Amino acid sequence: MIQRLLQSSRPKRNPSNNTSVDLKVIRIVLKPTNSAYLAKINLGTFSGQQPTYKEYHLHFDTGSSLIWLQCEDCAKPGNWCFQQSGVPYPNRRSTSYEPLPCDDHSLCIPGKCIGAHCSYDVEYDEGSYSHGILAFETLKLESSDQQRGETVRVVIGCGHQNEIVEFTEEAGVFGMGWSAHSFVNQVTRHSEGRFSYCLPPLTSDGYPQASTVLRFGFDAPRITSMHRLPIRKHAGESHYYIDLQDISINRRRLNIPSAYFARTGPNKGGCIIDTGTSFTYISRPAYNILKQQMMQHLATADSSLQIARSRRQLDLCYKRNPPLKGYNHLPTVTFHFAGGANLMLQRDIAFILWSGNRGREIVCMGITPTDEDDVSIIGAQSQANHVFVFNLPAHVLYFGPRNCLRNP
Repeated sequence: MIQRLLQSSRPKRNPSNNTSVDLKVIRIVLKPTNSAYLAKINLGTFSGQQPTYKEYHLHFDTGSSLIWLQCEDCAKPGNWCFQQSGVPYPNRRSTSYEPLPCDDHSLCIPGKCIGAHCSYDVEYDEGSYSHGILAFETLKLESSDQQRGETVRVVIGCGHQNEIVEFTEEAGVFGMGWSAHSFVNQVTRHSEGRFSYCLPPLTSDGYPQASTVLRFGFDAPRITSMHRLPIRKHAGESHYYIDLQDISINRRRLNIPSAYFARTGPNKGGCIIDTGTSFTYISRPAYNILKQQMMQHLATADSSLQIARSRRQLDLCYKRNPPLKGYNHLPTVTFHFAGGANLMLQRDIAFILWSGNRGREIVCMGITPTDEDDVSIIGAQSQANHVFVFNLPAHVLYFGPRNCLRNP
């Protein structure tokens, strides 16, 4: 489990008809896997079968905007499919599948077509990509009407050439970023530009049973007593930028210069919040201070910890001989944002712990450095056990601690 989590933790960043029913409450189940949260969608219209749709799981990603999955044409000569659970989407058999005519819709990219249809290209930092056709398709979702559910019609990417580098059961990506292609911005009649989620820890015991729910509009939790944090949008980018200022270890401020988190250009510097990346990445100058202070803290707090080699993307790791101590003597880590908002990571969120050889424990800090000028990323594991409520029209994010196993 830990190895899959480590392998798939590289950042995933890149570059209308809304509904046929008036019900406003829609929900999407989020299923945790070893290293990601997958959005369950029921897609298309297939006559002569029950159910009349196909079920797929897509990587839930607030760091990008396009909704896409690989379609049956990926098996044609010259195209490429990655191996997935189940088969690629049989779009030609769906009576509700409708490709967008070239340059004939606001979500088309001008001049970018495959034959007579609008096309798309997305690439992600860790090497995954998708290339294919943009099309209208119908999704059936859970709603306040449990008998009927709710139907929405959105533009999706139907992938012909696709690769997901670290496969975790997904058939594609469910984009929830700023841009118009994002699901939340395509279903504004339901969402009013608002959505919320509460993620159980990726590494918690029993997590496969701890599915959670993506909520929209007035179905989002009340924001009373939550932290309030401005989110910023930059032209040409889908990311939700937040203003990280400093970090604490066990409530002791490290006084990291805020300039180490400042945005310096497109996809350079700054800090985003991103469910599509497993762990948290911070700028290398800031990380160097955090690492030095964390090593000093742990040397005093627990002399049984011995420095160990890095594990994949996780840089600061220790080994500890029996008897097992679990998360004892490990500190909390707090991210401080502009305006006084604080995101406190409890010990079991700030650190990853698993069994090594000969009964040893391996302990790694779940925060790692970016490449020199890259964006800092608050990843999915660091968001666990907090509820997040995004209000996009107001450019505001609310958050507060919760037990997300209870699916608030």
